[in-house]
Amino acid sequence: MVRREKIAAAVKAAVDSDEEEDEHDEKNDAVWTKVEGVLAEYGLTPLGMAAAKKWVRLMGDPKNEELARIRQWLLMRVNGRTRAPPPTTWQAGCPEIFAGLRAKPVWDRADCPWVKPFEENFAAIRDELCALRAQRGFQPLKLPSWTSKKNTLPSPDGSGSVSHDSGNWNVFYLYLHEVQFPENISRCPVTVGLLKALGARSYTHAFFSALTPGTHILQHHGPTNKKLRIHLPLVGAAGSELRVADHILRGKEGECLIFDDSFEHEAWHKGDGTRIVLVFDVWHPDLTDKEVQFLSFLQRARMRAEMATEKALREARTQKAIDAGGVAPPEDAGDNFYLLLQEARDLLPDNSWWT
Repeated sequence: MVRREKIAAAVKAAVDSDEEEDEHDEKNDAVWTKVEGVLAEYGLTPLGMAAAKKWVRLMGDPKNEELARIRQWLLMRVNGRTRAPPPTTWQAGCPEIFAGLRAKPVWDRADCPWVKPFEENFAAIRDELCALRAQRGFQPLKLPSWTSKKNTLPSPDGSGSVSHDSGNWNVFYLYLHEVQFPENISRCPVTVGLLKALGARSYTHAFFSALTPGTHILQHHGPTNKKLRIHLPLVGAAGSELRVADHILRGKEGECLIFDDSFEHEAWHKGDGTRIVLVFDVWHPDLTDKEVQFLSFLQRARMRAEMATEKALREARTQKAIDAGGVAPPEDAGDNFYLLLQEARDLLPDNSWWT
């Protein structure tokens, strides 16, 4: 009898163990479903999803401090929140807030040694810029029509939006959200070499930014606090002002200004000549190299997916018109980021705006 009771107890324990394991598996599956839902927002391919899951398993280890902020971010997203609370009211309008990063509107150059090579090569960078005056390549800075109406105005030509209410804001792109401008890059070997030397810490976003006299850029926020923005004034710095939160910065040619553009900011140029700065972004210094690697992976995936989606929509629209026996109507570049970029390249016939 005792032997039967022992057997029954063992069977019950085994059943209870299986039920607990099944319950654990169900919870585990539910969590992975939520994780996959978050990752799917980045348009990952099946191979990309498999790679991302490997990262998730690594960050699942609470002892892994190299991915601590990513773990916190993923837990937040899995629990249904889209962003962390902004650390300051000045960042309230920033679309993406990443927790655990120092929130300083302005950074000291001494704390950012990676700007030193740019300052040391200021003359060479300025020479490359000045050589562009005899060539085309600058274009008006334009944004898609769906961009926040609070901080933009309809473009005067009716296509897209602009974020300045006086003067002119023209740009010479080198890199824009992972999109490269090969012809422009070939004209600026020193500048591009310095950007490449930043390695994985580069946010792959860089351009020459030109404001004509009297230009005012409306107050706005950058897209995320995961990066810092650098301005290297090259020409026409006198009379230029940049407000970041409650700080007023006045540029000096050859000295970098470093700020967190997730903070509300705006700019004026009250000088007599065109003000041009080199603008580039770097990943926030508090992020570990591993965190940067994972975030860069997601960012590239999303950019590729968005470009592929826009291309597919354009092709489907054209094919639908052809199938109906007509001609595809002209596309509204104002709603298409990449088409807007392409269109804006031809809007400036010369550099007569550069005074």
